[in-house]
Amino acid sequence: MTIQKKEDPRAARSKRMIKQAVIDIVIENPDISKLTVQQITKRAELNRATFYLHFLDINDLLRQLVYDIFDNLLLETSPILQLNKKNNRDRLILFLDYFYQHRKLFAVLFEHSGFKKKLQMVLKDSIVIQRVREESPTTETTLSLDILASSTLGIIMWWLKDGVHFSSEYIADQMIELYR
Repeated sequence: MTIQKKEDPRAARSKRMIKQAVIDIVIENPDISKLTVQQITKRAELNRATFYLHFLDINDLLRQLVYDIFDNLLLETSPILQLNKKNNRDRLILFLDYFYQHRKLFAVLFEHSGFKKKLQMVLKDSIVIQRVREESPTTETTLSLDILASSTLGIIMWWLKDGVHFSSEYIADQMIELYR
């Protein structure tokens, strides 16, 4: 029997503050290559020792931050996958709302190909789950998973970059119409 050690609330708070500091800095200046530990700790109002207590370096921090984003994305969207076929539009709106709420951060992350590839894989997996859940009577697939995931990602990227004045509902309706 393994006993999991509960994380110290102060350590969890410090990590959150550091991660939020990075998000704030990156939103202001998307050039991650100019990110420094000094900038991060100053923004988080913590010292360098606290930073290195939790992270090996900036790359480790960024890697953990991206993992957190995907974990949160899956956590936010997994209940959506439990809805039945009648609620496809509602599910899509909730999914798009998540992106809209975090649009500034996603706009920066979309500049990195590794993030886009990982997000495309998440979208593909979601599509597979949805198709299995719907149990289509036909064996013929109307759109391949890659095309559907890529086009969905492209629409989300365009929406957050240039079309943010459109609502989640409008974008969902357009996507549904597109894939009919």
